[in-house]
This record gives sequence, C-alpha cells and structure tokens, in this order.
Amino acid sequence: MFKNAIDYCGFDEFEGKTVGLLAVSGGSFPLTTLEHLRSVCRALNAWVIPHQAAIPNGRTAFADGEFVDEKTANRVDTLGHRLVQYADIEPETSTFEAGQNEGATD
Repeated sequence: MFKNAIDYCGFDEFEGKTVGLLAVSGGSFPLTTLEHLRSVCRALNAWVIPHQAAIPNGRTAFADGEFVDEKTANRVDTLGHRLVQYADIEPETSTFEAGQNEGATD
C-alpha cells in the first residue's frame, strides 16, 4: 500500500518536507527497505533525518500495546523526538541530483 502512495506522489508532496523513516518487518531488520526509502525521499527533494528506526519481528515486538524490547522503544522514541526537532529545518539549496530530476524546481 505504501508503494502505491509513493507512486502517486511527487515533488509537490515531498519537496522541502522533513521525513523520518520507520520500518516494521515480520522478519529480520528491514535495513534495505529503509535505504531505498531514504533514496526515494531524497530524490524527491525531501530532507530525511539521519536517525531512523527499525522494528524487526513486528508480530513479537509488542505485548499489551507496549514494546517488549526497551532498546527498540528508545530508537522509536528518539526518532519521534528528532523528527519534531527538525520538522521546520531550513531546506538547503538544490543539489545537482535534484536538478537532474524532471519536475524539480530551483
């Protein structure tokens, strides 16, 4: 479903926006997914914060609505705090790569 949303979005929805990445998987760490999402968001001129969070084995990561693992809870909490902290960050000037994307504005 998320891929469909990205397919229908473009520069208007992402350009100049601050993005925080969080991925949940049914198996091991979804690092490749996070790497791809980072690339897509950056290509659309969004600013992706450096901190990201992954929740592996999502079906066993929670009990009674709470994280089972304190380290995972801390990573997600840190992501939320940093996303709020950098939500209004000033965008940098356009990059060379952004200028190569059809639809990008200077």
